Amino acid sequence: MYGKYWDAFYHRTYASGKALWDVPPEQSVLEDQRVFGSAFEGVGTVADIGCGTGEQSRYLARFYSKVIGIDAAPRAIEIAKQHTPAANTLFEVGDLASPEFAQQLHQAHGDMNVYMRGVLHQIREADREQAAANLLHLIGDKGALYLIEVGKNIRDYFRSATNSFHELPDAVQETFISNLPPHGVDEEEIHRLFNQKQYRLNQHGTGYLNTNLLLRDGTAVKIPAVFGLIARN
Repeated sequence: MYGKYWDAFYHRTYASGKALWDVPPEQSVLEDQRVFGSAFEGVGTVADIGCGTGEQSRYLARFYSKVIGIDAAPRAIEIAKQHTPAANTLFEVGDLASPEFAQQLHQAHGDMNVYMRGVLHQIREADREQAAANLLHLIGDKGALYLIEVGKNIRDYFRSATNSFHELPDAVQETFISNLPPHGVDEEEIHRLFNQKQYRLNQHGTGYLNTNLLLRDGTAVKIPAVFGLIARN
């Protein structure tokens, strides 16, 4: 299901431009690296879940021996492969909610770090526990997981920032009325999903996800977010 909708999104969006979350790595991964940097030092492989067209993966490949970009949309993976010559960067189509995919990925590459930016909030609540279990399976004993997600207060944020729906940038309007509307995640859910007996939520908090959009008055759109850093006890 996820691949179908996201593939249609990438075919439509990248025919004329970029997705709203496509920002330079200096405005995304670099900021997150201040939190996950030391936690990722023990393992050389990083899985970039929801890699999109691969810009984040290409940045991560500067620091780690192997980066595996994973996305549910075949079109996104096609674009990523076309623009990524680095030998230490691989791309695969995969469904985060599939335990079979997680098992195959771990079997092929062993314990890994996982970087995930703005993915969990797009997964149906009924599938989130399985997705979380799959992520923990990927990091195993030695890896760490860093995720930053759209907060549950995203709609309140846009309501307070604009007078009406029609004042929002077109890309935001299209997202809210599409088959892929943001549902949001809060710190309580991150704690519930990832602070398990064998795993510990080492850091968590709130922040923002940068976008390449402006409100009608020229204000940069920064989406409220929550983050977490998880590793084995």
